[in-house]
Amino acid sequence: MMIDITIDSAINEDMPRIKLFWTGGFDSTFRMIQLSRFNVIVQPYYLADYQHRNSIKNELEAIKVISEDIKNHPETKFVMKPLIIVDVKDIGSDEIIKASHQRLFQEIALGSQYEWLAVFAKNHQGVELSLEKGRLQKYFETVAAFSKHSVGGVSFQVIDKERSSEDVVNIFGNFHFPYPVSELTKLEIVEEYKRLGFGEIISKTWFCHNPVKNEPCGVCTPCRQIVEKGMSFRISPSGMKRYKTDQKYRKKVWFIFFKKIRLKVCGY
Repeated sequence: MMIDITIDSAINEDMPRIKLFWTGGFDSTFRMIQLSRFNVIVQPYYLADYQHRNSIKNELEAIKVISEDIKNHPETKFVMKPLIIVDVKDIGSDEIIKASHQRLFQEIALGSQYEWLAVFAKNHQGVELSLEKGRLQKYFETVAAFSKHSVGGVSFQVIDKERSSEDVVNIFGNFHFPYPVSELTKLEIVEEYKRLGFGEIISKTWFCHNPVKNEPCGVCTPCRQIVEKGMSFRISPSGMKRYKTDQKYRKKVWFIFFKKIRLKVCGY
């Protein structure tokens, strides 16, 4: 499935082509803004997890709105192709990747999405995955090595397969990692948004998995991470109230069961 969010510039078939995941989120949107300053052709992909994400409508709406803002910016140079939407159920599976993901889940609680992201990347090698400086990058310091590359002035890193663990290579070895996104914290990226003239777009990005009345819930993993990384201004007062309640009772045994019931009944 495709959504036409094409940004047309003068298309030169010799222009470098870049593939990347775009969720309408903070990190991947920042990468789109970076790329907009280069003479490149960008193909964005959106992997839709209809079974586990209640935020697909919000994310696609964010992409639509932000695309118009990028299109209308006077310094935009790139060509953005229509967004390709892929149902994660259609990606398939890979036993080697599955086994590596299970081991990394036991070691660092690696999110379930990285399994199907890795399978997709195996069949679309070189697709960009945006990861800001954080827990996963810290883990990579002990089990992985990277090499830096540039195409058409666009910088990225790749896993050095000879100097990285087998499981890391199986999961992350087919991605390109945008540079310097991987070296920046979220607050540093905020400043980069502003420097590039897109500070107002930050509030248009989407991150919450389980929106409540079209606002961030405050309690899903991305919402918690946003607060913990100093960006609580992205959460509404009602969302922050839910966040503080969760933090207050999170170590209580009964609260684990309460959250499961709340998710089933209330959707967050």
